Amino acid sequence: MRVRSIITIIAIIATLSVVSCMKEIETTNKAEVFEILNKINNQSIDKKHKDKLLENLYEKLISNKNDSINRNFLFEISNVYYYDNEFDNYLKIINKIKNLSIADKDYTHLAKSLYYTGDYYDEKNLLDSAYYNYFQSEKFYILSKDSANIGKVKLKKAGILYDNGSFKECENELVKALILLKDKNELRLLYSCYNILGLNLIELKDYSKSLEYFNLAQIQLNKLEKRDTPNLEFSKSTCLNNIGNVYVKMENYDNAQRFYNKALSIKDLNKSKPILYAMILSNLAYVKLKKGNTSEAKNMFLESYKIRDSLKSDAGIISSKYYIGQYYLSQKDTLKAIENITSCYTLSKKVKSSPDVINSLKLLTEIDTKNKKYYTKEYFSVSDSLQHAERVTRNKFARIEFETDQVEEENSILIKKNTYIITGAILLLSIAGIFFMLYRLKTKNKDLQHIQDQQTKNEEIYQLLLKQQSISEESRKEERNRIAMELHDGVVNSVFTSRFNLMQLQSSESEKKSELIKELEKTETEIRKVSHELNTNLNFIDDSIIKMITNLVEVQKNEWNTQFIINIDKFVDWNKIAVESKMNTYRIIQEALQNVNKHAKAERCMVIILKTGDKTTIKITDNGIGFNTKKYKKGIGLKNINERVNAIKGTLTINSKSNKGTSIEIVF
Repeated sequence: MRVRSIITIIAIIATLSVVSCMKEIETTNKAEVFEILNKINNQSIDKKHKDKLLENLYEKLISNKNDSINRNFLFEISNVYYYDNEFDNYLKIINKIKNLSIADKDYTHLAKSLYYTGDYYDEKNLLDSAYYNYFQSEKFYILSKDSANIGKVKLKKAGILYDNGSFKECENELVKALILLKDKNELRLLYSCYNILGLNLIELKDYSKSLEYFNLAQIQLNKLEKRDTPNLEFSKSTCLNNIGNVYVKMENYDNAQRFYNKALSIKDLNKSKPILYAMILSNLAYVKLKKGNTSEAKNMFLESYKIRDSLKSDAGIISSKYYIGQYYLSQKDTLKAIENITSCYTLSKKVKSSPDVINSLKLLTEIDTKNKKYYTKEYFSVSDSLQHAERVTRNKFARIEFETDQVEEENSILIKKNTYIITGAILLLSIAGIFFMLYRLKTKNKDLQHIQDQQTKNEEIYQLLLKQQSISEESRKEERNRIAMELHDGVVNSVFTSRFNLMQLQSSESEKKSELIKELEKTETEIRKVSHELNTNLNFIDDSIIKMITNLVEVQKNEWNTQFIINIDKFVDWNKIAVESKMNTYRIIQEALQNVNKHAKAERCMVIILKTGDKTTIKITDNGIGFNTKKYKKGIGLKNINERVNAIKGTLTINSKSNKGTSIEIVF
């Protein structure tokens, strides 16, 4: 486990311990918040209910007065999200607290929110951002003269420096943290300081001094035992394991074995902290291997590997593979040793664990004679790149502090210098903005006038077309009427007279006479039929308006690939609809389709024209995002539609709901 993660857990536990010791809250509002927090922290609560409670509590708190009490409660919510690994929600709460603290000029809570932000970036392994936020937090804690929290921030910075390999800088920060925390009775933080100092001194190869600090860490744990502090057993086993590691470095395997056994004797360690248990077990197995107890060492190595593999712990699997490889190497089984160390090398590369890559490559160059040249080349390549990376990053955290201070100083000077420049620039921009707005307004008015003129001309053209069509229709009607009258009044009467006279004639050829009369009667019937059909066809359907509307709908296209469908009832009597009404019908549909293209984001739009009794109904429906009919009832598009509906003496109905589409119905 990373040193920084251990520090974070300890710091949060320390914070929660303080909260648990707070005095009883008297007001109903605060009592209610505590009650909700107790429900949230109840382990039996299901996640859905817990998330709902957290969301409702958050909304309630931010709607209340911006004071330190509500900000403290928001920190409580953030801790819940942190422990549940919901880091995006955690950061959202912290950013809200940060803004509230700035608004209230509360430097203490601002410092705390920056500290928590550092924890977020630390968890994401973005060390530069984490260190920057911790550094900023430290500065605000200094303003508040909060030495305990200054010490806590220095401890966090030390953890980052340790994990980055900056051991000297880490030691400096830890010493400063100890000076600040020593008299504050912050036992957990003191334990953490001593523990990291011990680890740091291992890296600096000062083993005797390292043991001194681990012993001091144990003293803090013994004091904490009286307080029944959470995770105390975990801390004890960790400290004992660290002492064992020091003795391994000193090649004092008897003492190392003694402390590893002590660490493993912690009650239920294998159940509560299986990863830690597997690590200590593997360390103990290595000691037994060094002492010659190979059979027992093998079983322990394999048990440790099994636990780590079941928990999908990449770091643990890498360590186990490396140790198992060393075991087989001690047994002169080079093939199995190479197999395990190669597996260790492959996984190390995958998870980008450079120290493990170096260790596995170093061992492979010694044991894999067949591929020695390749592994040697890889070893030097990785080693060189690591040295370069260390040179680049060695002073980056000191540079962050220096550059931050320098930037703040420069900003202070620039603020003073630029005040007048900014004021003048704002005035100039305001004047320029006014002129630009006037220009834009003038241009927009011209564009609108142009569009209006174009629309008027289009309507005039369409009206002329419809009038021409009406004249043509009237001419056809008159011609059909004339032909029908001629047939009926002229030809039919003539045939009838001929048939009647033929019937009056006396003829000896009666059969032939009857046949002629029947033939004339048949001709008379046919002529009457043609005359009747000509009269009936005077009410023909003018399909030009149908074609125009159909074409209008079918050519529609937009960025959402809306499917446009047209359906016109064949029983609609267009001859009875006035020319202006046809024109307005066309324009209403055109305006509605334009609104669909611009705003609806629909998958489908349908235009239906129906004959309903003695009226005609137009329906335009879509399955788009809909809109608020109250809010947009004064829009230009809907206003135009409404005016045209009034012109044809019809009624307009608009129904729309969010994400449920829009329906427009016109009856006239």
